[in-house]
Amino acid sequence: MGPVQVEIIGGENGNAYARLPAGSLPQLQGLLLYAQQRPAYGGQCVLVGDREALPEYWQLQLQDSTVDQIIGWGFKEEVSTGRPFVALSSPAAARQYFGSHRFSNTLFLVFAGSEPVYSDLLGYLGAPLHQATLLVDLDALCHNLEVHRSALKPGIAVAVMVKANAYGSGLIETGRALERAGVDYLAVAYADEGLQLRRAGVECPIMVLNTELAAFGHLVQGRLEPVVYQYSLLSALAARLDEYQVDMSVHLEFNTGMNRLGFEPEEAQAVGDFISRQAHLRVATTFAHLAASGAPEHDRFTEQQMFKFAAACTELDRHLGYRPRRHLLNSGGVARFPQYDMDMVRLGIGVYGADETSVLQPKLQTVMQLQACVSQVRTLQPGETVGYSRAGQLPAGARVATLGIGYADGMPRALSQGQHQVVINGQLAPVAGNVCMDMCMADVTGIPDVEAGSLATIFGVEPSVEVVARRLKTIPYEVFTNVGTRVRRVYRQTVRRHSGTRAAAATPT
Repeated sequence: MGPVQVEIIGGENGNAYARLPAGSLPQLQGLLLYAQQRPAYGGQCVLVGDREALPEYWQLQLQDSTVDQIIGWGFKEEVSTGRPFVALSSPAAARQYFGSHRFSNTLFLVFAGSEPVYSDLLGYLGAPLHQATLLVDLDALCHNLEVHRSALKPGIAVAVMVKANAYGSGLIETGRALERAGVDYLAVAYADEGLQLRRAGVECPIMVLNTELAAFGHLVQGRLEPVVYQYSLLSALAARLDEYQVDMSVHLEFNTGMNRLGFEPEEAQAVGDFISRQAHLRVATTFAHLAASGAPEHDRFTEQQMFKFAAACTELDRHLGYRPRRHLLNSGGVARFPQYDMDMVRLGIGVYGADETSVLQPKLQTVMQLQACVSQVRTLQPGETVGYSRAGQLPAGARVATLGIGYADGMPRALSQGQHQVVINGQLAPVAGNVCMDMCMADVTGIPDVEAGSLATIFGVEPSVEVVARRLKTIPYEVFTNVGTRVRRVYRQTVRRHSGTRAAAATPT
């Protein structure tokens, strides 16, 4: 079997949902391969829409698969499939069953012969149904990771930022994809995020960038590695580790000019002496944060940061008695200063498809596309207005489409009244009137075949996230992370069978 692209919807509690079109054996095989990537994340469950959704040749496919359970929709009796089978004969039986069973970290393969049945099944399973969608291309994510890796010397470790819900893309599925891609570290802002990853079955090392002593329990429970940036935190953490007789790896941050968090370079000797006396504390890495790696006008300042960091590390290592890994470069630093890759780099926005330096941008692929469905289309007469405060003035009249997305979903109000154009049926449609909390309107005059259900792209390939950021006078980071939690995340990734039996994500080329 050749490569197959699978598409899943991310849900709560680490669950994910994939629809299988009736009669699509290659898609079934692809999804079963995808399921083999998730053994640490929980059981897999197949939902059957009706008898036609489980023909005999599918039953044969399931017998040697990783599927743990089958739930039959509309079945009055069990079906012989080689797996535990739950027959749900009616909506009442479905409500009773799903009301008393809680799933986590489960991949649901939803087999439905019709759209209403599919929607009903997703509803019973608790899947997100809001049609505003962030489409996340995990193949593009892995491609961008490899673009940055190729700029480094062989053997350089890579940490990838998944803080702030993985830059809006969805913490769990993005974290799992990056772990499968072989990153050395995932980095989160707070311990809560790291614990979510652990509960979702992610096993790779996790660095916590903004450590709070109040989260000590999460750090221990989740085997998380905190960043330590000041002496009071260091001593308090050491005391707690002694009290509980727990070992912990930590990361030391030095302030070399960012002036946000970090020990001053002059503290390196004292910090090294203190840690060398601790029985339960070991430094995994030391790092500093570049303030302006993407700005050529500040290159002299960036180089001064590098020299300060190197000097601090040398002093720290001398007093520690060993040499932790060092890392300094972020995405912009990898693009412009790959010669300073040291032992590890920290990748963020570049992996998600945006390069503030423009050096690597031609090689990067779009990872996220924010889309919404048209809810209704109406024709307005000359002089009529649209939206709150009658702000949408339409002196010549217009055809106006209402989209199911608003500023609570990541469509900022600052894009109102023609400040942005969405793409519908391949054509630009300016925003009409003020963006509402849950909806916005677009002028689709002259765009053919726009109707309820048509897709509108807020950002993606066109218009790009950089275009939206410029219109908002902000940066792509903010555009990505402003995508609301009620927007469903839909993930696409290609899987293929290697020479063994285990499936793997297709290696980007």
